[in-house]
Amino acid sequence: RIVVSSSVSDRMLLIEVDDDGPGIDAAMREAVMRRGVRADESAPGSGLGLAIARELAELYGGGVTLDSAPLGGLRARLRLPLAD
Repeated sequence: RIVVSSSVSDRMLLIEVDDDGPGIDAAMREAVMRRGVRADESAPGSGLGLAIARELAELYGGGVTLDSAPLGGLRARLRLPLAD
């Protein structure tokens, strides 16, 4: 399952994506946010997606974080400032 939710708090848009998959070990969460690092080397990909998303969010004053999801998998949280 995948659950997507959004909310607004303190002039920030918060988008959360939760899944019930295997998740990512807490020790790996920061590493997979760097360019070229992949959590699953057996799956196709370049290891750029999360890094680019994080860099763009930070460029606009927001951020991306990874955590455990209530469903048992991973929660990806995107924060972006609202326009004035």
